Amino acid sequence: MGQSDDLELQEFGSLQQPAIYGRFIRLVLGGICLFGLTEVISLSTQIVTYPFSMLPNLSLLVVAPILILNYVVNIGFGVNWHRLPIIVSLTTLSVLFLASWMMTNSFDHEIVGFVLLLWLIYFYAHLGISFVLAGLIATPGCEMRAIPHLFGKMTGRGSSEHHCPVPLITRIDEWESSLHE
Repeated sequence: MGQSDDLELQEFGSLQQPAIYGRFIRLVLGGICLFGLTEVISLSTQIVTYPFSMLPNLSLLVVAPILILNYVVNIGFGVNWHRLPIIVSLTTLSVLFLASWMMTNSFDHEIVGFVLLLWLIYFYAHLGISFVLAGLIATPGCEMRAIPHLFGKMTGRGSSEHHCPVPLITRIDEWESSLHE
């Protein structure tokens, strides 16, 4: 599944819930994302003050949202915006960096840093919470459906499901399912 692929929500109950290993890997990945969030927050003053100068230090933390932001938004919110989330994000940041350069002869401007900081906080908070929640409540398929899954459980209604686009997680779930057959 590529980032521009159509959203393919499945009917409630059509995907099997993850078992112990699938849930564990989701908890571990959630912990990694939440650690990334704490790193972003701990660097928030430097990110806001020197966003461009901080990019080399933030390279690993910036690469992940560039690669999978579309999944986080599209699957998480159940929308089919294709590549629009990353296009809007990168265009906004690029325009702000350019405006900063034109106004101050520097890419390091507080407005750019603030937007970059909010973008990183949103990404790592949404993904991290979703992974942890998916591990705790055994969300079937993609962890990005964990928040809707929780609301479905709380209201007694089902929520749509989505296959996990990460092959490793899908393979773990399939392997674990084959053990119980």
